[in-house]
Amino acid sequence: MLQTGLIIGGWDKYEGGKIYGVPLGGTILEQPFAIGGSGSTYLYGFFDQEWREGMTKDEAEKFVVKAVSLAIARDGASGGVVRTVT
Repeated sequence: MLQTGLIIGGWDKYEGGKIYGVPLGGTILEQPFAIGGSGSTYLYGFFDQEWREGMTKDEAEKFVVKAVSLAIARDGASGGVVRTVT
């Protein structure tokens, strides 16, 4: 049996950015941010200190790259490279 939690995010010109966490069990939760995966346990302190509402696109991209880089540094299953697409 395969089980997974999901993070779903998007943006539109009417409502702006939205992020939803869908944990095991299927509840859909709109959240200001979502953290998931095996490296996520290393990131909660970083998010508590650095995340803020209203970041610009550039600030948000730098924030995400740093968060994934921190997870990679501590968790061997988090991959070894960060790629972004704009």
